[in-house]
Amino acid sequence: MSNTTTNEDTAIQVALRIRPLTPEDLINIPARFQRNVLSTAAYAPNQVTVRHEKKQNFTFDYVFGQECNQKEVYERAIKKMVDKFLDGFNVTILAYGQTSSGKTHTMGTSNDFTSPPESMGIIPRAMTSLFSAINSVQYKQRKFSMRVSFVELYNEDLIDLLSEGSDEDKPQLLIREDPSGSISLSGLQEIKVNSVSEVMGHLSRGSLNRQVGATDMNAKSSRSHAIFTVILSQKKFIPTNELCASPLPLTPSTNSTITAFSDSKSGSQSRSNSRLSRRFEDGTWVSVTSKFHFVDLAGSERLKRTSTNGERIKEGISINSGLLALGNVISALGDPTKAKNTTHIPYRDSKLTRLLQDSLGGNALTLMIACVSPAEYNVGETINTLKYANRARNIKNTAIIMQEEAGWNDLEHLQNLDTLDKLDNGSDSPDSPIPNSKTPLHIDTNVNTDENFQNNKDIEALEEQLAELQRSYNELSQNYAKKSIELEVHQNVSDSTNIPSNPTSSSLTTIKEEDEMTVKKSQSSDFQNAVRPVVMEYEKSITSLESQLALARAALNHTEVSMLEQEAKLQDAEKFREESKSLIDDLKYKVSKLHERETTTEYYIQDLEAKIKINSEEYKKDQETISDLRKQLMELKGNDDNNENLINQLETRLAA
Repeated sequence: MSNTTTNEDTAIQVALRIRPLTPEDLINIPARFQRNVLSTAAYAPNQVTVRHEKKQNFTFDYVFGQECNQKEVYERAIKKMVDKFLDGFNVTILAYGQTSSGKTHTMGTSNDFTSPPESMGIIPRAMTSLFSAINSVQYKQRKFSMRVSFVELYNEDLIDLLSEGSDEDKPQLLIREDPSGSISLSGLQEIKVNSVSEVMGHLSRGSLNRQVGATDMNAKSSRSHAIFTVILSQKKFIPTNELCASPLPLTPSTNSTITAFSDSKSGSQSRSNSRLSRRFEDGTWVSVTSKFHFVDLAGSERLKRTSTNGERIKEGISINSGLLALGNVISALGDPTKAKNTTHIPYRDSKLTRLLQDSLGGNALTLMIACVSPAEYNVGETINTLKYANRARNIKNTAIIMQEEAGWNDLEHLQNLDTLDKLDNGSDSPDSPIPNSKTPLHIDTNVNTDENFQNNKDIEALEEQLAELQRSYNELSQNYAKKSIELEVHQNVSDSTNIPSNPTSSSLTTIKEEDEMTVKKSQSSDFQNAVRPVVMEYEKSITSLESQLALARAALNHTEVSMLEQEAKLQDAEKFREESKSLIDDLKYKVSKLHERETTTEYYIQDLEAKIKINSEEYKKDQETISDLRKQLMELKGNDDNNENLINQLETRLAA
């Protein structure tokens, strides 16, 4: 059996999505902090500019402005990832950002059958495209099988969202790592699905079991990290000529029943290939298994901004600690200054980073969607998200398609291959018996492989013990050499102080000197014996003082760190005080101006009132004059009538 691998070295892609301000934002965010600090330009579609205290530019693979809809996000960034998933690559879509920045909306984790089509997120659109492709003519020659799982990480506890029953009855989920480095969850339920409706049904059911809660920044804030996984198993037929002409290397399988072939078994491998040629004259079936992870992370949050309390505080601390570990992994993998010197990637600092180990620097094609808010009120979190996303673009992944010849996990298939091989080997000797089908090939090979694997483990353990013994032997040899030299020195000193048995008169002076030296050495030895306890006490005192000094230094370092933090806070407070002072002075100036204006307005009103009073008095006088004139006019009219009567009378008399 052989496995064909296809490698694709690629960096993590990053898409930025800017969420528009919602009606809730216009209510909850102070008006002076609603200013838009993010901008894009038509001449640089993949660049975003932050205009705050200083201008900063960030470049990503995709930038989706406030006007972009769900369909545009999927068509530009996600659709090609679905095609890669169908090819057999592992794919991860990761939503990262501040709380209430639109991660769950973008991923579509909370979508159900009642959601309008235009608001559908990535998951339902990807499932629709996936099943459409599977049922298309292009893939009609392949055999597909699909399973889904849904897990959440809540307060560092892994919970199966699709498992039914009480929490006590649910199996414990444990993170496992196979010899190839792939991460899996033992105890996680994987449900077989056959349509988009079944996938959406399980997604909706799992989302209802997910932990959510209300905060000041989001009425439906996700309180856990969630990973929805689609496992696609496919069998495709490869013609013999294409398989033989393929330049791709052959590598041993880590998941198959027969795990490896060494160079010494090349003959066995060629016989297996010949049996496959007889079994499948026109080609062979190859099975490929790939995983599509949809990761909806809980948003980073500041407890002061969200105004959480009680259980929500514990949730927020757990969320921030997981995201901090994720940020450390991204920094270790993506920071060029650290990548040269960093040999350890802190995946094990959090269960979240363990679950994403394949997606960050491993066997997967990964797309990170950084969701941000454009409001100045959230500019601090927005800049942090942009920096992490920009750093993630430097992470290199190696995506691999593992193509395993189909049937090697099928007992009946292996028995048939074994029978054919026995018959071929027995063709030269007719008396050779036909093998018993109860002893299939894969069982013996598997046992040998397990024994070889166990032997390799034993050999490694023995090699470690041998290395430890060699180190101990070297240390003992060095100590023996030192002790031998010291013993030789002491022997020389002892020989030089010995008195000869038959001294002569000429050596009396020498003997006397030697006696004096002996006395002096004895006195020196007595002095050393007397002083030794004092020296030991001094050494103990020095050791104690050194320990106290180390503790004092540690306390001093801690105090310095605390002092630096307090100084930073003090500087921030001073800066805030200066800003507040300038703001207060500005407000006082405006108040004084308003007061002056109010006084001027009051004087003006009083002047107008006086003028109105004078005008009203003049109006009264005018009315009285008009009344007098009307009376005089009436009198004149009456006189005119009398004069006219008199004239008539006079005319009548004259006429008579």
